[in-house]
Order: sequence, then C-alpha cells, then structure tokens
Amino acid sequence: MLSMKLEKPLFYKNKFALRFELGPTDISVWADSKRENINEEYFRVASNRAASIYRSAFSQNDEIKVCYQILSDGRQKIKKSDYFFKLFCKLSGKPIVFSEHRDIYRDDLEYKRYCIKRVTISDVYTQDLNEDEVILALINSDFGCRGPSLHGQLFLINCTKGLTLHIYDDRGMDIVADSKKPLESIYHEQNSSLLDYDRDYMDRLFALT
Repeated sequence: MLSMKLEKPLFYKNKFALRFELGPTDISVWADSKRENINEEYFRVASNRAASIYRSAFSQNDEIKVCYQILSDGRQKIKKSDYFFKLFCKLSGKPIVFSEHRDIYRDDLEYKRYCIKRVTISDVYTQDLNEDEVILALINSDFGCRGPSLHGQLFLINCTKGLTLHIYDDRGMDIVADSKKPLESIYHEQNSSLLDYDRDYMDRLFALT
C-alpha cells in the first residue's frame, strides 16, 4: 500500500474509496451563538462514529504501518519532540523510517523545495494501538482547546487487509484500497455514515459486479 501516494484527500485520488461523515450535521460544533464554548455532544458523536468505522476496518491481529507527514518548504521537519511521538510512544521499539517525498499532487506549489516530510513506523499490530486516544487527537486537530491534538496527516495502513484509513478532521474519514474487495464489508456495515455528497459514486462502485 505504500506504493500509493499518501496525500489528502485520499477519497478523490483513489478509485476504490469510501468517505464517511463523522461530525453530525444536526448538532452544532458550538454550544452558544458566540462560538465561545465547544458542544461536547458533537465531538462525542464524531468520536463514536470514527471508532465504529475503525473497528470495521481493523481486526485484532492485523499488521499495520503508521505514517505521519507534514508539508514542508524544506525547512520544517518532523521532530522527536512532536506530539506524534508522544501519542505513539508505546511503538518506540518498532522500526522507524524518516523520508522525504516530492511527488506531490498539487501543481501550484510556489517553490520547488516543497516536499512531504514523512515518518513511518512498521511492524505494528492493531493491539499495539490505543485507537480511542489516536482518534481523539485527530478529531481535535482543529480544536486544540479540547485537549491533545495531532496536526499534519496521519495514515493507518492495514497491511493485512490492504487498505488505508485517514481521519482528516472532526468532519470526516477516508478509507481507500487497491481493489474493491477490502472495502465491501465496511461499505455495508457503515453505510449509514457514508457522506451523502459522494454517496452516488460509492453506491455505483459497489453495485458493479
């Protein structure tokens, strides 16, 4: 799966893809009209949806690779002091590789030195992760006031099932694969959480024989 370009939005860059709505549209992010207080019910629903979808895609003994990356102008780097390493501190004994990638989808970059800085942790298994803690950090990515938040892009690659999961913020999640088969059961089990905006595409995809 690492042969694919890991860059959001995954859904629009891959033929075999699912896009889910996490944040409920019928509940406001804010508890007041001044947008000063967070509505915790909104985040509770978003987190529970994300956890349910994750558990449809990842089984107990699946082998995983964890990929975290940032867009850099050549100067910004992923540092050992970043929250990413605190979040995944239990994986400190696993193989870790730092890499740089210039095959970026965007064609409007101002400087040729722009690249993706990435760190990949391999030889990981589902039981090594605290998925609730990871989900919370991703749901909080635009709302650091709620607690720990993870910026940048995090991809969980399920090597066993051949799929990749990406929570882009509190609003949604993408899951993609190289073929339709790894996504079929997820499509059916989590159908009610599919993003309506892209539902027609997903329905046509899984209606094909």
